[in-house]
Amino acid sequence: MFAQLTRGIGISGTSLLSRTLPAELNYLAALPANSERAEAVLRILDRFQLQGGPNRPPANMRRFNVTLDREHAERLDQVCREKRVPRDSFIGEYVRFLVEGEDGVCEAPLRRINEVLTNPRHEYEEKRWSVSTVSVEASQKDEALSPKNPYSFLHLSEGFLEQVAEQLRNEGRPENR
Repeated sequence: MFAQLTRGIGISGTSLLSRTLPAELNYLAALPANSERAEAVLRILDRFQLQGGPNRPPANMRRFNVTLDREHAERLDQVCREKRVPRDSFIGEYVRFLVEGEDGVCEAPLRRINEVLTNPRHEYEEKRWSVSTVSVEASQKDEALSPKNPYSFLHLSEGFLEQVAEQLRNEGRPENR
């Protein structure tokens, strides 16, 4: 789903992670460290999941590479070591957060971005455009267009077209030159 969403948004998933993982490390760094026992359990769960355990990843899930600057890669390793969290588990949880969000905190960031970029006007009432801001002078016979239509200024009524045609005819007359 991560790859599908990043493709839909038009960004590289590895590029996104390379740019955002360093900031996400700040959240991990603020947590207390796991016990050695908790770290061992996390490592066993990771292996179990990769070997096809009950919570095995979906068939379309695959490992991918993330390229980080040397300093960020070293910090990732250091923080994960200090907090006794397997690096791949941390990255996996961050990807899960991007795709699914966190209950009570935020909705799925990548899904939200994908929705907004797929249909930017879906949730936002367009207030910039209204009949009153259209630079075109409409005749009094013209019906007002809905101000909720952001492209109403592109609608040219027959009355307006007649006014323009008349103005063009008048400009072509010798007395108006």
